[in-house]
Amino acid sequence: MSDLLSVQPEERLRAAAFLCEALGLDPDPAVIAPDVAVLKNDPFARVYTAELESTVGTAAFLIYQYLLTELAPDGRNGHEIFKADLETLEIAAERDTPGPRILAHATTDDEAYILATTPAIHRALMGLDAAEGLEATERDLPPGGDTAEIRRESANELLRLLKLSNDQARRWLTAMHAEGLLARPDEDLAFGKEEAALALYLIDDKSIQDLLRLLSVMVDATRRQVASPTSSPKQDE
Repeated sequence: MSDLLSVQPEERLRAAAFLCEALGLDPDPAVIAPDVAVLKNDPFARVYTAELESTVGTAAFLIYQYLLTELAPDGRNGHEIFKADLETLEIAAERDTPGPRILAHATTDDEAYILATTPAIHRALMGLDAAEGLEATERDLPPGGDTAEIRRESANELLRLLKLSNDQARRWLTAMHAEGLLARPDEDLAFGKEEAALALYLIDDKSIQDLLRLLSVMVDATRRQVASPTSSPKQDE
């Protein structure tokens, strides 16, 4: 955790000032700065997180701070990394792929900033949620689609992906255990950029709502079938 402690108060204050300016907030950045937590601190870039109360409830934000002239291990400087990250976030928004959604960016003589949030908060701040239905309807089905075939294909693919996801989760937990991080549950974790993006995706209330709903439906149905001696899962003939 020593690298996190090396972030100076004035650096955290600049990140808070960018957050306030990007969101049009009235409070003095010095009031918000203590609530801006460091997720990652590299010589060429830092990532902060902050949670603020807003008109759409508690909103989580990521603040990327780039030191433009500092070099990364791969030889790129902070400016090149900023441009690459900015392009990645913009493409993700255009294609509606999982991950953080960019809200604002800015550059100074020696620093650059990106403000991002979860897809759900981004939609709410952009006033898009009101037009979206939460429940699937017949309109969501492919025209003339074979729903039985869709269910079979989706079930097979979900099983494959869930097994793969569980394997990756085990790898991540094993790595965390090897670093001794899981033995310190009360200590803040220093996430890398990819881990921060995953964490932000997971706390978005819409990111995996369909998956969670499917799991709930299948688990509840299976438990009822197991509990009832007169019922059993239907098998394909």
